[in-house]
Amino acid sequence: MSDGEFKEHDFEHPSILFIFEDKLKVILGDPLFYTPYYRTFKLKGNENALDFGCGGGVGSRCLAESLKDGHLTCVDVSHYWIAKARNRLKKYSNVECKAGDIREMNIPDSTFDIISTIHVIHDIHPRERQGTINALSQKLKPGGTLFIKERIETSHGMPVEEIRASLSSAGLKETEHKETKSECMGVYQKSG
Repeated sequence: MSDGEFKEHDFEHPSILFIFEDKLKVILGDPLFYTPYYRTFKLKGNENALDFGCGGGVGSRCLAESLKDGHLTCVDVSHYWIAKARNRLKKYSNVECKAGDIREMNIPDSTFDIISTIHVIHDIHPRERQGTINALSQKLKPGGTLFIKERIETSHGMPVEEIRASLSSAGLKETEHKETKSECMGVYQKSG
């Protein structure tokens, strides 16, 4: 397999390295990564939010803290990681965790004020990415915002142009964009 080729991961049976990374996120993720990132969302606290590809819910905890009067739905395709997320988020009455494919879930369109996705889209098979992004756009309310942080390394990521084109094709307008060597961050608005 060469660089830039899609590498599928078994999220139902994560590697020891992936489990170790999750434990590190529990210790360091909140103060160094998630809390500062979620502050950039400038939430009022009453939003209905989706954490798409929530994994074990480490970042979801920080997002839940920002939504005192709102609601957070955490979605991941992995039953293994959703079980971890449910356990980590059980003290929050305003959070629900669901396992499944967002394209097939019984979540009405125009449900969410905001959607957050961090390092998820590149792990979706390229044939399924656009359909997934389209489903995310449909779940956003008119005027809603999608916040995306995505890996762009050739060895494990996807091209920035593909990310931007896919979001645009889904009817989302870019309002903010930043890049580093390893990731891009964007804010996308659904027209209202």
